Amino acid sequence: MTPPVQEGLDSKIHSTFEWVLEKLPSGWGAKVREATGNRFGIASQIWVGLGGGVSLTLVASVLALGLMTIVNASQRNVTGTYMPGMIAAFDVAQSSSELVRASPRLIAADTPEDLELVDLDVAREEEFLLTRIGQMTGAGLEGALQDSVVRLVSGLVESIDLIRESAARRMTYRAQVSELEREVLEITLGTELLLVTEIDDQEFFMETGLRELTDQPAPISARNTPDELDQYRGLLNYQATQNEVSVLIQRALTQDDPGLLQTNRERVTAAMGDLEAALGDLRPATAALFNPSFLALGDLYSAANGIYTIRTLELAELAESEEYLALNEATTNDLAALVQPLVENAEISTQEAADRSATLLQVGWWTILAVNVLAVLAAVFGGWKFFGERLLVRLRHLSDVMRRMSRGELEAKLEIAGNDEVTDMAGALEVFRQHAIEVQRLNLVEALATEVQDKNAELESTLDELRRTQEQVITQEKLASLGALTAGVAHEIRNPLNFVNNFAALSVELIDELREELGMEGESGNGDGAGPLAAAGDEELTEIVDEILGDLQLNISKVKEHGDRANRIVDGMLAHSRDEAGQIESIDINLLVEEYTKLAYHGMRGTDATFNVTINRELDPDAGRVDGIARDLSRVILNIVTNACQATQMRGKAEGRGYSPTLLVSTEGRGDTVCIKVRDNGTGMPESVVRKIFDPFFTTKSGTQGTGLGLSISHEIVREHEGQLAVDTEEGEFTEFTIILPRVKGK
Repeated sequence: MTPPVQEGLDSKIHSTFEWVLEKLPSGWGAKVREATGNRFGIASQIWVGLGGGVSLTLVASVLALGLMTIVNASQRNVTGTYMPGMIAAFDVAQSSSELVRASPRLIAADTPEDLELVDLDVAREEEFLLTRIGQMTGAGLEGALQDSVVRLVSGLVESIDLIRESAARRMTYRAQVSELEREVLEITLGTELLLVTEIDDQEFFMETGLRELTDQPAPISARNTPDELDQYRGLLNYQATQNEVSVLIQRALTQDDPGLLQTNRERVTAAMGDLEAALGDLRPATAALFNPSFLALGDLYSAANGIYTIRTLELAELAESEEYLALNEATTNDLAALVQPLVENAEISTQEAADRSATLLQVGWWTILAVNVLAVLAAVFGGWKFFGERLLVRLRHLSDVMRRMSRGELEAKLEIAGNDEVTDMAGALEVFRQHAIEVQRLNLVEALATEVQDKNAELESTLDELRRTQEQVITQEKLASLGALTAGVAHEIRNPLNFVNNFAALSVELIDELREELGMEGESGNGDGAGPLAAAGDEELTEIVDEILGDLQLNISKVKEHGDRANRIVDGMLAHSRDEAGQIESIDINLLVEEYTKLAYHGMRGTDATFNVTINRELDPDAGRVDGIARDLSRVILNIVTNACQATQMRGKAEGRGYSPTLLVSTEGRGDTVCIKVRDNGTGMPESVVRKIFDPFFTTKSGTQGTGLGLSISHEIVREHEGQLAVDTEEGEFTEFTIILPRVKGK
């Protein structure tokens, strides 16, 4: 294979390297030769390339830094000299306008609290304005204009302070007016009530002739005399005049025009004269009642601190504040006119400085662009000449040979000219190729051995799987045989059990017939006590025969009872071993639970008439339907509810009247499943019993009461429906069975 790099280029590079080392001082040249191994390797080439790039970058950075320093100085001149003055002058004009706009709020404040809030805002504006005046003064703007601005601002602030003081005085006057208004209202209401009373009393006298209810009625001639009529008309006239005075005083309280307030005073004075004349038309005693309110009303309006005086002062303060507002508007306009030239001069200076900065930035931009173009060209030339032709081409060739070797082509040879790290890598790769050929032979043998081991492991795994399958088949066959054996034994036992039960029942009937024949009192009550034994007169023999027959009847009843129990055990064994597939249908869960809860309860009542329990039902309308075998699920509900009833019965017998047996039956729809819960407050179960309750033939009931197959069969039925049957209990407190069924099997 032809080497990808010619010897000529490599020779030129190394010749140049030697020439550079010879030009260096002897000490430096020796150190460079020692560090590089006396060759211009890849590391040296990279360092030279990076050094050239860094040098160009440093040159561009120094140029950019110098230009930025010049621009920064120019910009600092703008921001440090012209901009603060311009901004301060603009803020002075704007802040003075804001201050003037805030001034009317001092006048419009209705309460001291509102005035205090507005005063805080105005004070902040004043402080900001004075601060900006100080900044403008320090910016070195024109002296005459600056002095005029300071003078106008000082006058504006002084005017605002006068408005603030005037507003505070008006607040004081307003508080006094409010107090006077309250007093006027009290006097007016008191007078009105008194007038209504006097008018009603006068009308009552003119109608009935009575001053008091205990007096004798005055004759009609004394009721309508001119004096009585004058008194009545005088009261009405006083009432009308009093109302007129009240209305005029109320107008004075709200009047905002000084001229109209003066007119109001004249009208109030005239009305008070009319009111005084009306007071003189009344009887002296009646006039004495109204005279205090008349005098007080006059003082409230006309006194030195009365309504008219206070309102006049309040309106004068308002007029003065409005004059100050007008003066502030004029001052603001003057400030705007003075500040505008300052802003324009600052803008011109700023624009000139900005133009100089833009020129410098443009020069700097072109300079940096030229340096960058030069750096890019140098990088492209160096990359193409050194890295492209010398380094990258040889590395690609090296990579190609390595990929071919990785695919197993170990016959490919590698030849790369040069005296650097790439050449060293090519030599090392050739050594690796030779070793790989040898290792390949060894790996082939090892691969064959590994394949044999894998096959052996696979055969062992298959053998283990066959053993497990065989054990499962044997277990299933054992279970099937056990089920068949159980069914056969149960059938064989049932026949003699039927004979035992039938003959036990027949024996009970024969004993009753024997008692009838002997004339003895039997359980059936058919004996008349006058049979052969009674006729013989042997009472001792009669007692012996009666006792024997009683024992015989008791024994036969025990035989019958245990025969029935054995029969139930046989039925349970048959049900447990039976593998009949019932018909799957859609079942209404609430209907099933309701029906078989009632059936279990009435079954308990049938065996024990004294049994009773409170059954609470919480049936969820969303419980809906499930697919299953109705016969089997009904058996589960019947068995669990019956067990719950029996548990409450046992606790009731143990605790007596203080115990209230309760049963809670509930359903709940849960999407794809339905939950059924049966909870009783019976005897509960200990942990040792809970662990065994689903085992066949395990029961806690005495002798003839249970077979121990009910819960086992119920658990098997629920599992066949792909559901769950769980129990939660606390001994002496409660037991709760939970049944969870899928709506559709297989989901």
